This record gives sequence, structure tokens and C-alpha cells, in this order.
Amino acid sequence: MKVASYGESLEACLRGISPAAPEGTPLHLAAREALEMAGAYFQDGRSFLAAGDLMNALAAFTYASGWLDASSTLGLFSGEAFLGLPGFPEESGSMEGDRIREKRARYRGMLAGALEALECSPDPGSPLFPAATAVLGKAGDFLAEGDLHAGRGGEGDALACYSHGHGWLDAGVRAGLLRILHSRELFTVGPL
Repeated sequence: MKVASYGESLEACLRGISPAAPEGTPLHLAAREALEMAGAYFQDGRSFLAAGDLMNALAAFTYASGWLDASSTLGLFSGEAFLGLPGFPEESGSMEGDRIREKRARYRGMLAGALEALECSPDPGSPLFPAATAVLGKAGDFLAEGDLHAGRGGEGDALACYSHGHGWLDAGVRAGLLRILHSRELFTVGPL
């Protein structure tokens, strides 16, 4: 898939969803926050795309979609919000060289560090505990998938996986499912 097409799918998704919980409830607030974060990174992606920077557009779009996919899985939205993560082989040739390798390696390090810095927040007997473990598991899956792409020279697809996985974690943290143990700077949260 082309990065621009993925951005268009992301935009359509953002227009077609809304918080599922009643206004004023904590779940409504979590959904609004997820929409705001995804919307902000979508706008960043559009700006990068307009400037011809496919690499940063890809990172921004896939991070935004990670937020939406995780939040949709948690049931925060009404409407279709799950984008998934396709491959981007059509534009892989334009994402080669030291710049993409450095960014891919940095994003891999951030995702791996974020996974190590978190634990499930809900009590194991809570119905939210499986959701928390699912968010951690999904982010771990994206780390492993990104490593496979990187091992085959698919720098753009690896970057997409790492960015998308980090979006899952940030959404889980902001929804209260995951507790930050250390390295708070890896997450989109304010200071304590």
C-alpha cells in the first residue's frame, strides 16, 4: 500500500468514529483523548507527506493508527476504527539508506524499552486484565514483526511496525490499562 493511501484510510476512519461511552464518563474521556492523539499525528503525517517526507509520514500515520486500533479493540469507539497494518512494499525503494536505518533502529529501541517499562495495571481478577495483557502482547507482536522486516531489509515496514506498536502501548497507558514503572519519557504522558 502507498503511504498516501494509508493516510486517506486513516482520515476516513477518523471521520467515521466517535466515543462509544456516554459523555462525561471516564471511557468517553479516554476515547476523546485517543481521537485527539490520532488526529494530531494524522495531521503531522499529512504535513510530512506534503513535504515529500514519506519516512516521517509513515511513522506518524502508523503511530496514529496504533492508537485507533488499540482503542477500538478496547471498545472505546462506535463506528469502524480498526485499520490494521498493511505492508508498504510499493514505496520501500524510496525509504532506504542511513536515515531510514537510523530511524528504524531508534524506533525499535523505543518500543523495546517501552515494553520493558510497563506492567499491567488492573488486578488479574479484573475483566480489564486480559485487555491489558492483550495490548502488551500486540505491541510485542509488532516488535517481532518489525524485526522480521528489518532482517529482510524492509526498513519502511519495520519502522511502521515499531511505530504502530508504540501507538498501542501509549493508548493502553492513557486508558489506564498499563502502569509505567520507569522511562516515563518514552510515553505521551505528562510528568508525575
